[in-house]
Amino acid sequence: MPRIFNISENSEDVKKTLARSFQSAHLNFLIGSGASLPAIPIAGTTEAEIAALFDAGQEQDARNLMREFLAGIQGPTNRLIADEDDAGNAESLAMYKLLLGTIETVLSERRTTLLPKRASIFSTNYDLLVEKAAVSFPGLVLNDGFSRVPSLDNRMEFAPRSFFNTIYNTGNLYEYKVEIPSVSLVKLHGSLSWKKGNEQILFDVSSKDVPPTGSSDDDIQAFIESYAVVLPETTKFRTTLMDSTYYELLRIYANELDRENTLLMAFGFSFGDEHILGITKRALKNPTLKLAIFAYSEAGRDDLAQKFDGHNNVNIIGPPDGEHIDFTKFNDTISGVLPFFGKNK
Repeated sequence: MPRIFNISENSEDVKKTLARSFQSAHLNFLIGSGASLPAIPIAGTTEAEIAALFDAGQEQDARNLMREFLAGIQGPTNRLIADEDDAGNAESLAMYKLLLGTIETVLSERRTTLLPKRASIFSTNYDLLVEKAAVSFPGLVLNDGFSRVPSLDNRMEFAPRSFFNTIYNTGNLYEYKVEIPSVSLVKLHGSLSWKKGNEQILFDVSSKDVPPTGSSDDDIQAFIESYAVVLPETTKFRTTLMDSTYYELLRIYANELDRENTLLMAFGFSFGDEHILGITKRALKNPTLKLAIFAYSEAGRDDLAQKFDGHNNVNIIGPPDGEHIDFTKFNDTISGVLPFFGKNK
């Protein structure tokens, strides 16, 4: 059975448990749409509604709803790229910066030399908030999976094999070698920084106009098909390129969880994606894998306890009665682990 914690009543127990794993485990995070609030609206049931409309043959209504879904992500992203004032973006960026700052501190200060100074963030979000937040950490390498080799055309191709590379600083006079802390950002459903090109995924950060309400069906369809992401729809708009990339990234996720001594912390994610849920439950057969899930609400806590029933290497951290666990509470818990570093050997 999963162990259930209350983020307030059991805060010291949670921090001590996480501190031990922070010292000795491969560090992984799984984040969903709840993590990017308030910049990006939470997906909620929108994806299921879109799929249901397609299944019912109501394709025009499905495309209109998908246009709204994508507009809710593309609009804030356009303002993020242009560096325009946006209260939602600013609040979400602050939260991601706190998370990255904690990760950098953990990787820099943990005492083990047996593990690389590397963490992984698996995300189902399309937005660019993590990438933007990482700009504030010049001493932390963000690996987004693109191969950045010198080229005359600035072409950067997506190369998942480059994930999890270990990066070192070396001296040109004295023979020292120092590993640089790094974060692998694995965007399981694709990203707004991806574009399709000749059966490859290329790096491209640019604004995109959203067709206004009432646009022609052809314009909306072209808008939808311009994204190199895994969309919530039937296979009509799916491509072999996105399918193969999606499953390759899921394989990376599965392989990471199969490592010995691995910690996965989930926030803003309900495990409603059946593929990710199935892979995670299979991986929990690895007795050295520890899964810590932060539930947004009491109802979410109970739902997660049911989904992971029978797995005793799962800890579910729920909110106090009548409250929620937002990004601030999540960050407070994670950063609160740091004082325990010197007490765990």
